[in-house]
Formats: sequence, structure tokens, C-alpha cells
Amino acid sequence: MITSSSKLFYGLGALSVAGAVLWMISGNSALGAVALLFLATALIFMGAIASFTRDGHVLSTDTAAHASAAAAQRGPRSSLWPIGTAISVGVIVIGLISSPGIFKVGVALTLAMLAEWMVQNWAERGSADAAYNTKIRDYIVHPLELPVAGALLLAVIVLSFSRLMLALDKSVGVAVFGVAAALVLVVGTVVAFRRNVSPRIVGAMSGVVLVALAGAGVATALDGEREQLTEAAAEDHFAHRGCTEEKEYSDKKASRSIGAKSNVLATITLRDGQLIAEVAGYPEPQAELYIQRTNPSTILFVNETDEARRMVLSYGKVVEDLGGGVEKETLMQACTSKVEKGGQQSITVRIPQPSFASDEPFSITVPGVSSARLNVVVP
Repeated sequence: MITSSSKLFYGLGALSVAGAVLWMISGNSALGAVALLFLATALIFMGAIASFTRDGHVLSTDTAAHASAAAAQRGPRSSLWPIGTAISVGVIVIGLISSPGIFKVGVALTLAMLAEWMVQNWAERGSADAAYNTKIRDYIVHPLELPVAGALLLAVIVLSFSRLMLALDKSVGVAVFGVAAALVLVVGTVVAFRRNVSPRIVGAMSGVVLVALAGAGVATALDGEREQLTEAAAEDHFAHRGCTEEKEYSDKKASRSIGAKSNVLATITLRDGQLIAEVAGYPEPQAELYIQRTNPSTILFVNETDEARRMVLSYGKVVEDLGGGVEKETLMQACTSKVEKGGQQSITVRIPQPSFASDEPFSITVPGVSSARLNVVVP
């Protein structure tokens, strides 16, 4: 039986034989004629195979073979991996222009998309049974896909909630979080008691909630954090402590006591406008405080006055040359938070230079109390 494809192969084979004859008649090299004859042999052989298999067609009279014929099988489903690969390559290009982090994310996404695409293509050619092909594909990639997808889903939920909480007022955020937790509990209880709820409905509801949560998280992230947090980030409240008489943000809810094992070098007490230094190993109060150079030293401050006060230890200054004849002076200070009456707080300092190397004397003072001053000597 000469089928459509076998006619094509036989025709091409005949043209190759005719070409070989014409090549020999024209007096050219015999190598070209040999090549054309080999091509004709291959084409005729392929035509014979097509004739033998009848192009894979099933005869209309062979009704038993109709259901298993290749033409009766379902074709491979559409794949999203090609468009995912294209988007990932676009992320790489954007990363090359903007940020190394985005570039690395694009590379990782591209590798993941290519791997998924290759595995799907391989599985689709596993057999003529689409269900079996899907099963072998799932056996290979589900152990990796499901944990990664779960981690990404959890990351989206956590990040979206965090953006919402940072944008809302702290009192409103507690209420929103409580309402959300109550809704999750109610919906979970209803689904648990009503076993006939369609999984598609539950999945659709979860998808809508996830999209809404992610959208709210993106919107609040673009809008920015609430005013108090923005101000704190700009001023860096907790990275520094102002050693002045005014109350600082870092003084809020500061610790008012220290542990018994703090290894205190000296206890400085503010009493009646004066600083009294009690040093371990000396029975009487000291007029000066000696501190070892480069050693970490803990000094305890006790406030016995009626107003909140802080202790400030000044140990010189650092002059930095900024160029162009401009210099920047930075005072070397360590201070406690403001301490209420009867409270105590400690500071730990490591002084790098001796006191005689500084133009200004080292001292312990209390801002707002001019008479409270104690000289510090660092050998």
C-alpha cells in the first residue's frame, strides 16, 4: 500500500537518483553522485517503512483498533512554562540594569522554569496515556514542588500581614489580627462539620482571600509604614542615646535595675546635688574614679533625687579630617537612660586612650545639675 508519506519519500528518492545520473553525465566528481545515491537509498527506505506502517493510520474496518489509535488520544495540555521562562528572562534583564538581587532571582526563576518545562515534555512522551504521563511527572517533581510552594505561600502570607500591621495603628492592628483569627477559626469549624462542602468552593475561597491579602499587603507596602515607625527609622531612635538633660525616645520604659552578677567597678550615687563614688575595695567614698584603659568597665548609677536624671561619662573627643580643611569633632560619651528616684542603671565602657592624652579632662556629670561632677582618671 502506497500511503501519502511514502509517496513523498519515493518521489524524493527518485529525484535523488535522477540527480545522481545527471551529475555523472555532466562530468563532475563522482563524490557528489555517491552522496545523492546514498540519499536516494535512505529516502526509499523511509518510504518503505511508511508503506509498511500505513502512516500509522487505522483502517475504517478495524473498529477494535479505533480507541487505541494515536489519533484518538488526547493531545498534550497547554503549558505555562514557556511564558514563565520568558518572564524569568525578562527579570534577568531588569536585574542587569537595576539590582544584583533581582538578577539572582531572575536566574533562579529561569532555571526552575526550564527544569519544569523539560520534565513536563519528557513526561508527555512517556506513553500514549495522558493520565499515566501526569502521574510519572508528579512522582518526580512533587517532592520538590510542594515544599517550595508551601514555603512561598507562607512567605506571602507572613509578609502581607507584616506590611498590614506596620501600616495600621498599633491599637487597630490588634483588632484586625483578632478579627482575622476569629474568621479563620469560624470558617475552619464550618468546613470541618459540613463534610459535603465542595473542595473547589473551599479552594476558590482560599484563593480569593490570598489574593486580597497579597493585594492589601502590596498596597500598604507602597503607602509606607505608619508615621511613628517612619519617624523612628529616620531618626534611628534606638541606635543612639542623647546624653542631654532632655528626655529622649530611648528613655521610654528603660531598665531600672541590674543583675547581682554585673561585676560593677563603682557605684555613682547622685545625692543632694553631689556625685558620690563608692569603689569596690575602698571603705570610703572616692574623690576621683580610676578606670583601667581598654578593659570593659561597668559603672552603676543610682539616683536619690526627686527628678529623673541621667549620668554621663565623657572621655575625650575624636577629630576626623574630612578634607579641604574641614574637620569633624565627635565627643566620646556614654550615658544611662533617665532614672527616676530610687532607680539605678549601669553603663559599660571601654576607654581606648589614657586621660592625660586628651585636651579635655575625663569626667562623670549629670546634665541639669551643675554641681554634680566627678573626675575620671585613666592611667
